[in-house]
Amino acid sequence: MPDPEIAFSLTAEDFDWVLRAASVLSSPQIAIESDGKKVSIVTLDLQNDSAHTDSLELVDGNGSKYRMVFKTENLTKILPGVYDVKISSKGVSHFQHKTTPLQYWITTESGSKFEKA
Repeated sequence: MPDPEIAFSLTAEDFDWVLRAASVLSSPQIAIESDGKKVSIVTLDLQNDSAHTDSLELVDGNGSKYRMVFKTENLTKILPGVYDVKISSKGVSHFQHKTTPLQYWITTESGSKFEKA
C-alpha cells in the first residue's frame, strides 16, 4: 500500500451510525471528508445533489483537504468493531480491526480528491 496521508481510528459506534444513516437515507456512497480543520464521515449521493446527507465528526484535521469516497455496499461487508483506518491519496484504503486479526483493503471511488496541506 502507498504511504497513507489519512489515518484515524473508527469506533464501532461511529461505524454503526454511518451504516444505519446510509441505509435510512438510501445513500449509495460514504465519504471521509476534511476541510483541513476536522475529519468527518458523511453519507451522500454523488449523482443527486439534492439528496439528503448526514455527517459525523470523527477527529481533528491535519490541514489537508479531501473527500475520499467509498461505495456504501463495500463498507456494509465489513464486520462490526473498532478499526484503524489508513487511506492513501492513490485510492487505496486499509481497515484493520483493533482486536481481531482481520483487515480489509478497499479502493476509493471516482469523485475522490485530495489536496495536501
